[in-house]
Amino acid sequence: MAEWLTRTVGKNLNIVFLLYQGMAHYDYSSLGKTGSRIRWDRIHSLVRISPKISKAKIAINSYLCGDGYIAIREEMGKHFHYEISISIDELSLAKRVANLFKKEYHIEPNIKFQGGCFRVRIKNKPACLDLLSIGNYGHLRWQMPRKLPRELSKEWIKCFFDCEAHVNFRNKQIQIKSVNGAGLRSITKELKVFGIDSKIYGPYKQANINHNPYFLLILVTRESIVRYYKLIGFYHKAKQVALQNLVKNRQTL
Repeated sequence: MAEWLTRTVGKNLNIVFLLYQGMAHYDYSSLGKTGSRIRWDRIHSLVRISPKISKAKIAINSYLCGDGYIAIREEMGKHFHYEISISIDELSLAKRVANLFKKEYHIEPNIKFQGGCFRVRIKNKPACLDLLSIGNYGHLRWQMPRKLPRELSKEWIKCFFDCEAHVNFRNKQIQIKSVNGAGLRSITKELKVFGIDSKIYGPYKQANINHNPYFLLILVTRESIVRYYKLIGFYHKAKQVALQNLVKNRQTL
């Protein structure tokens, strides 16, 4: 049976606890704005920020560069809202991204199907500021972090390709389309470290004249595609299967 208790915190603030099976759950519903603030503090107090660039953190950085954003919005000149959002077209991959936040920050994002994709989203100031300290995430501003250890560099490329790469079976290529030519060049340099040759083409005009011109990063040669498959690959299941088929079918290469 559940047991309700009232405890006094601070001067005149009473918090109601629900004790059930040895676990304490807070009921803030009757506390108005004060309750909302307590709830906010409690959630954010769970966050753990490490100064180290871990594999999970570099993966989150990469997914944000690929198809995400960090938004800081001011409300009525008093409060700021900090939001992280990453769009993924495969549910299993969206769950993997959510688990990265659990591992790195001890927080759990929501996953919601919206606009034809799964959106991994969370509002958390400490995590936002930590991720902003290691990179920019605007469409024209993102760059692959420099001087990463080999394993972290491989992880960043793999996660970015999860979001942005297309395995083109007909043209026998792996392609990435982006308006950020400088960002693509930063990836090309790192691919070269792994012995993977790639080329950048463009800029090309968009059909909509109001959109920025785009560039293409392409892995063309059989050797580069096979090497990418063996050394890096995808976490994205459908793309990994497509890459396997591309590599196994020697006649198409």
